[in-house]
Amino acid sequence: MAATSFYAPVPEGAAADDFLGDYERFLVERNGRLDAETGFERRNDLMSDLDSLGGSYDGPLDEDVVRAGYAGRKPVGLRDEELALLSFVKINAGEAYGVEVTTTARAKLYERDEPIFRVEKVLAHEETFHTKMLLGVTQHFGNLDLGDGWTPPMPLKVLIFALAKSPPAMFHPILLGSEIAGVFTLNWLLERSRELFPDHPEIRESMERRLVEILIDEVGHIAYNRIAIGPRGLRFAKPMAGQVIRGQEIMTPEVVALGLDRDQQAGLDTFDYAALPDEVRRRAFFV
Repeated sequence: MAATSFYAPVPEGAAADDFLGDYERFLVERNGRLDAETGFERRNDLMSDLDSLGGSYDGPLDEDVVRAGYAGRKPVGLRDEELALLSFVKINAGEAYGVEVTTTARAKLYERDEPIFRVEKVLAHEETFHTKMLLGVTQHFGNLDLGDGWTPPMPLKVLIFALAKSPPAMFHPILLGSEIAGVFTLNWLLERSRELFPDHPEIRESMERRLVEILIDEVGHIAYNRIAIGPRGLRFAKPMAGQVIRGQEIMTPEVVALGLDRDQQAGLDTFDYAALPDEVRRRAFFV
């Protein structure tokens, strides 16, 4: 029976092996063939589809202020549209940094043929596509050049260092909590985006489609870590997620400025699988 909560008892033994096999087959169906140079066939088709979406922002936009925000300055006096743009590209930058560090640290594991590592290797590729999907929103802003001023903030460095250096028993509990925090944030941003760009529905649709596709993947990533974690590790998931959420004020202050303040962050306590959009739950793999 499929789970209905991120914190439900995790599958063990033969059941865990069966679910992992199911997930591996799901990933093949969703992603298509993996080419060493070009990536996943169906992912590339999705990227082409997203790249073809129209819509150009013709409202006020202070490019210098946006670049300064990307480089790490606190968002002061930014419009909601500018905050939304920065939220996407800075979440992208954080994901790209995390993928680069952790995949380098775990490269030897990806060479092993056990199902747990075969799947993890695929998920690392999915994360790489997420960065492209998030950064792709700049196409609606004249392909705004943000420069290279972004640097990973300290809470993110600590989190990624912990993932890269943690022993196997801690890797999946830390990652599960991080994934739950990420899904909570992306789901909140999806709901918030529906209130933005009232004069630019195509941009709003583009943002929503990107977030939905990423959420579908991330729910699967939560399922994978639930399978890998074991019952003892599950108890660390929610406290870990809370720590990551509280770090948003430094890691992505633009999301906080959009409204994900401490009161909204408290919603993590009751946030669970059922709070996700119907489309995400219908299309995602979750156990």
